[in-house]
Amino acid sequence: MRALSRCAWLLVPVLLMSCSDAGLYALDGRGPGGKDRASFSGNVCVPLAGGEAFPTKVLFAIEGGDGVEAEMVGYATDGLSTLTSRFSGPFVQFGLVAYHTVATGLLGSFSDASEFQATLPRYASYQESGPVSVRSALRLAKTLLSGDMQTSCRGEVARTRYMVVVIVRNRDTTCARARGSDDFRSGLDSRCVALSSATGCNANTGAQTACDAACGECELTAVTGEIKALAEQFGAGEVVVQPIYVRGTTADVYTRQAVAAIAAAGGTEPLEVDFAGLPGALTNIKYAARQNTLKLKRFIAFNRNVAVRAGQSLPDSDGDGLPDVDEDALGTDALQLDTDQDGLMDGLEVRMGLDPLQLDTINGCNVSLDEDGDRLNTCEERVLGTDPCIGDTDGDAVPDLVETLSMTNPLVPEDLLDSDRDGLSNVSEVEAHGDPLSADLDFHRERGYGYNLVESEPTADGRTCYAARAENITVVPTRARPHPFIPGEVIPAGTNEVYLYLQAGRDNDPRGAGIGSLLIQPIQYSEDSGREPAGVISLDPSEFILGT
Repeated sequence: MRALSRCAWLLVPVLLMSCSDAGLYALDGRGPGGKDRASFSGNVCVPLAGGEAFPTKVLFAIEGGDGVEAEMVGYATDGLSTLTSRFSGPFVQFGLVAYHTVATGLLGSFSDASEFQATLPRYASYQESGPVSVRSALRLAKTLLSGDMQTSCRGEVARTRYMVVVIVRNRDTTCARARGSDDFRSGLDSRCVALSSATGCNANTGAQTACDAACGECELTAVTGEIKALAEQFGAGEVVVQPIYVRGTTADVYTRQAVAAIAAAGGTEPLEVDFAGLPGALTNIKYAARQNTLKLKRFIAFNRNVAVRAGQSLPDSDGDGLPDVDEDALGTDALQLDTDQDGLMDGLEVRMGLDPLQLDTINGCNVSLDEDGDRLNTCEERVLGTDPCIGDTDGDAVPDLVETLSMTNPLVPEDLLDSDRDGLSNVSEVEAHGDPLSADLDFHRERGYGYNLVESEPTADGRTCYAARAENITVVPTRARPHPFIPGEVIPAGTNEVYLYLQAGRDNDPRGAGIGSLLIQPIQYSEDSGREPAGVISLDPSEFILGT
């Protein structure tokens, strides 16, 4: 292969990070081969946006009370009961609202199928009379969804599909009531109200009914739009509103039009059924079908047992961010992540100005809890200021753990920052496993990691896959150390743990809270016998663990 010029090598990391979509990476080969360099090759695939890591939360808003036939109540209850057995897993949760003149949260927070099932009798006994307001159901739905989005883990919200299913039996009377009362007009869109009192509306009863219906469609569209806007406001994965019109012997044209307006604003198609068709309509809705697919944002390798500093690759046997030579000088234990056993890695303590030999108590956290699966516990996240619910707090597609150990800032996207002013962005330094705090261009030319991704055949379920390579990954001689999780087990000397990350997120959302998949590959290395496994290590997409 023809050697690259000095200028070309300098441009490689910049080109590597210039595009957020992995299909645009371009790099062929990297550095000299050697027994202390590992390479990976194989297929990698973007994760499927489904299962426990991508929950669905469904809020049912059902008209009840005076004028709603017992037959409809029975069919609705039967249909919802069927759903509880179909979605018994934790990744689908339900809420329940009954409405007539006002809306009432029968199950005002999202809960599992068993609690939802236990709440259904409350709908069967729901009693209220007066004019019907579908708007009240949508307004309460907006409140409940926004409350959940604000109080739930931000990373989970970004992967959650929220769905509001509104079951409508009778015509909405919001505008008819508002026309005759200032109290009922409060909060309505003035442009909608104007439709109810336009010229000619009071010519006769039919004209007024048509004007009130136009006003109602306008208002229901506006409120539904506010619900949809919650996705952007709070960074939710997806929000849709699905209306179902349950007609009687004959359909009411104005109710049909209102339901169509809700569907158009809610990103769905209107459903219309009779009483007997309601259970089927409820069970046939594709609750977990997401419209937005995931895109690969970054493919990155990281040897946790190599600390790079000022152009040197130094062994870090315990992978805590402090090279062994520093631990020997400080008096910390080079074989233990956390010498003082306070739940904070030694390297993190040194970085944040704490004493790794002095027990620190961080209030309000749990050293045994790692909510986002990024291998930083909640106390370490609190000290760093990172989000314990998101593996990549700043959304730059570099995991918080990697940034912490690489001495970049996990709170600020650093695609364009260059702390050491060597012409390579901080993210490029991390991706090549360089030192973002020293000008180390010679090191990059010889030791920088290289990547190549070429889009390949998609999976049967439609996920994008890539033929991937990660090359020139330095391995070092490490010390034997006790296993951090298995008492009595020893990790042999020379063990390097190479982390390979697939960072995915929504398309056209470069700073969104995405999700990662992680493969940890142990490699044994000694200066005498080289590395094991030898040769190019195969990548298997099924071995990547989702949720890191």
